[in-house]
Amino acid sequence: MKKEEGITLIALVITIIVLLILAGVSIAMLTGENGILTQAQKSSEQTEIGKEKEQIALAYNGVKTKKEGGDVTSGELDAELKANGADATATGTNPITVTFNDSKRSYTIDANGNILEAGTGTTGGEETIGTLDTLAKNPADKNTTVQDTLGNKVVIPAGFIVGNPEANVEDGIYIIDQSHTNTAGSEFVWIPVGTVHRKNKEDITITLGRYVFNSDGSINTELSKTQPEEQLKTSSDASYYFTEGTKDSTTENTHAKDITTFISKVNSTGGYYIGRYEARTATPRSSENDSLTQITVKPNENVYNYVTQSQAASLSQNMYNETNPFTSDLMNSYAWDTAIEFIQNCSGDSDYSQQSSLNIGSLAPTGTKDDVKCNVYDMASNCLEWLTETCSGYFNYSCVVRGGTYDISSSYTAFRTSTIASTSLDYNAFRPLLYL
Repeated sequence: MKKEEGITLIALVITIIVLLILAGVSIAMLTGENGILTQAQKSSEQTEIGKEKEQIALAYNGVKTKKEGGDVTSGELDAELKANGADATATGTNPITVTFNDSKRSYTIDANGNILEAGTGTTGGEETIGTLDTLAKNPADKNTTVQDTLGNKVVIPAGFIVGNPEANVEDGIYIIDQSHTNTAGSEFVWIPVGTVHRKNKEDITITLGRYVFNSDGSINTELSKTQPEEQLKTSSDASYYFTEGTKDSTTENTHAKDITTFISKVNSTGGYYIGRYEARTATPRSSENDSLTQITVKPNENVYNYVTQSQAASLSQNMYNETNPFTSDLMNSYAWDTAIEFIQNCSGDSDYSQQSSLNIGSLAPTGTKDDVKCNVYDMASNCLEWLTETCSGYFNYSCVVRGGTYDISSSYTAFRTSTIASTSLDYNAFRPLLYL
């Protein structure tokens, strides 16, 4: 008799099931939480963190050696990091925050040189990466990180959409409020901090700082400062100086909510937003006696003028409440000067810091149309803008205004002067900022 042998259907099914199980186990071993690829990625990240910590320790000990003891300041640490070739920025005072521009990781160093923690720069929950057009129509319910076509990252605040998703960071990415009832339609422009990739041009590095600009638009490195409490003079022989976040008994101005937090978060997230326009209001203001109303940054509303410094600060700081995963505040000296540096590097106007007002003799009620750089309007024109910066040693003129104005032909974008906090005139305006 002839006997034929072959695989049965049951055996075939069992074989397939076994193969599927083996495939699933293999995939899990590769990509699971404890998988080979995941562990390799974690190992690579830990190696990078180790290298960054080593760079910090080397710079910190280098400063200590040069000083032969004593406390290390962030300015000294920042200089030593850069001297050693580290692409990082040190800010703050006890503790010092060091942020690496490429990885966006930030480390906190205490007074003894201990590295306490590392952050990734994410805000409002887990970081989400997408393109700019991801949020061109529908706003997210949390801060969301996206990137332009050149790989520059931009953090979009919860409730905002991207107004120009086809652009790149160097063009000036602006966002539009879509979800907050009282401020819907307000527009803000992203000011990057760190490395900026440019189309058909070399990368540039924008460093958060308080700058004095030379007549050709270049930064005066001798006079410029990095720390809020440092005394900044606009010329080497000036009899008075400017500080940020320091208040004395004769100063009436309202300061930034927390300048140290602003610096730390901006360096961590890689940027901040400033109003695309001077602060606006639906109803034109005619005198300092007009009641205070909700501010916006809408393109077609009226400039919010006739306002004192403390009023400008209060209106800006309360523009968005504390329940949002971002903070609103009045412009500070870091935000103003770093915005100028960004504009000069990306607009092609390398001496925009020296630009005087394009409207002379009368106020432009809804702002000028020609003074626009990287989608930011009127930093050189229309109104003097209140800052949180303080001026000391110049009688009782303790508050700082910046920019050009229609009423003073000698003022210009980087113009920095002092005035009385209670001043409330036709050309006194302000500009809010956002940080995440």
